[in-house]
Amino acid sequence: MLKKILIDKEIKSRRIFRFVPPNRRAAFRNVVAGMHGKRVVHINATGIGGGVAVILRSLVPYLRALGVQSDWYVIDPAVGDDFFTVTNKIHNALQGGRIRITAHEWKIYRDVNRSIADDLEKIDCDILVIHDPQPLLAGALAHRDKHKIFFSHIDTSAAYGPVWKKLAPAITAYKRVVFSNRAFVHAGIPQSKVRVFTPAIDPLIPKQTVVPRARARRYLARFGIPTRGPLVVQVSRFDVWKNPLGVIEAFRLVQHAQPDAHLALVGFNEAKDNPAAASVYNDVAAVAKSAPHISLFFHPHGIDIPRFSMMAQNAADAVVQNSIKEGFGLSVSEAMWKRQPVIGGPASGVRKQITDGVDGFIVRTAEELARKILFLLDHPAIKKKMGAAAREKARDHFLFPRMVRDHLALYRDCLK
Repeated sequence: MLKKILIDKEIKSRRIFRFVPPNRRAAFRNVVAGMHGKRVVHINATGIGGGVAVILRSLVPYLRALGVQSDWYVIDPAVGDDFFTVTNKIHNALQGGRIRITAHEWKIYRDVNRSIADDLEKIDCDILVIHDPQPLLAGALAHRDKHKIFFSHIDTSAAYGPVWKKLAPAITAYKRVVFSNRAFVHAGIPQSKVRVFTPAIDPLIPKQTVVPRARARRYLARFGIPTRGPLVVQVSRFDVWKNPLGVIEAFRLVQHAQPDAHLALVGFNEAKDNPAAASVYNDVAAVAKSAPHISLFFHPHGIDIPRFSMMAQNAADAVVQNSIKEGFGLSVSEAMWKRQPVIGGPASGVRKQITDGVDGFIVRTAEELARKILFLLDHPAIKKKMGAAAREKARDHFLFPRMVRDHLALYRDCLK
């Protein structure tokens, strides 16, 4: 039921410390020293697509570079779409959706997780880290004598009662439960178990490269996006919580003032744990057909996805992240690192990254979104100033070495 992700990427520790402020390096090294020789194992749903996979693909090499043994396993897609359909419903219910899950669906969830737990018992570690609801129950069942951590990358503060009641015993069985935002913590979790810190982006990977806008536009021209005219971009999977239909509604208003503007919704379907994405994409595509200058990017065949996403963020005249619900939204920090002031939706995870009016904007309606897009298009000097502030915000708060230190401190806290 589990597959090991093989990572041959190596990082020199000195490269990591380039992004640690000098006044914090001694404390960082002290935390590292306490974890030498320990083994940490991470489990999540999928190795491709989604923020967790992006984080783990960098986190494991960082930990190894710092002397911490680390491995990463994912759920074998062979478990079938029925399992991932159920866990998608669980995910949405934990975020507040009033979604009924049948007894048969709960049985599918339990049976797969028991099989995963059997596999986990064969994997030795000092600390077991479980990400998101898919393997949640397995982690609670396995390694009862180990230090176990559950990362909830979503907002559970208003979880649907019947689903929360089913899963709460498994969640509270972990020694620590980690959230990216204090506001996401469900009241039913003992505060002594709760830890809060945000995810981050890896400045050492090609996806975070900053390139000139003109070069990025020439790259996107291969895929049908014109080199001229204002370009609005949202890089986010096709998910109802990301509100792509709201982006289109706002873009239509933008076109009244800027008829040559173009919209790119970039949400390549990589993740194997989100079967609902195709349905959302089809709904969005049906609406987009009636509006000119809208490009949707969903099918990943033959496309270098990280490079495409990087180029789209660099090429944009306005970057939006119109999420209604968002655990964090790495694409916001990615764009900020590329000196883009992001126009974010009302999701708490997005608001945590943006200071409204300083390094981006927070909006709640399509009309507000359209106004802020037009503001950035009409005021390039202000946009440039806000972009510089966005870059500094990302450098100070949302780069990987800070998150790695938070992880190491968390592991040491458990081992005590």
